[in-house]
Amino acid sequence: MIKNRTIFFALVSMLVLLQACKGEDVYFQKFETIADSTWDKDEPVSFDFEILDTNEIYDFFLNLRIGNDYGYSNYFSFWELKSPDGRIKTDTSEFILAKPSGQWLGNTASGTVIENNMFFLRKKLPTKGTYTFTFTQGMRESKLANIKDVGLKITRYNEQKK
Repeated sequence: MIKNRTIFFALVSMLVLLQACKGEDVYFQKFETIADSTWDKDEPVSFDFEILDTNEIYDFFLNLRIGNDYGYSNYFSFWELKSPDGRIKTDTSEFILAKPSGQWLGNTASGTVIENNMFFLRKKLPTKGTYTFTFTQGMRESKLANIKDVGLKITRYNEQKK
């Protein structure tokens, strides 16, 4: 029994390591929970992260966890990137969350939450220091229901892996 358990844990550990080796190089990742799963347009979500290497190119992803009863097939976000020297870059991005057939994109957790990991920016950050990324929901409703969590993921761009 103990031998089987040891073999099982060794196999699981090897699979986890192999998956990590082929995965992306995550530099930063964080989620913020949306109170009552209702995102008010007047309550932006911000993430602070430190950049030490100005030679790297970074890929930015919006991570959105929605309930499967979210009322739209897309999501619009206003976003702002503030650099340590005070410069601000702003833009608007649309993210497609479902196919035209209505089938959700992304990963489903427990059948009720869909997690989308959506690329929206590739950028070299020229200044060392603390940056702030801010997302504001940009849908027509002032209070957007069924948004569970909002997250930012930053990976190091690796041209050889692409």
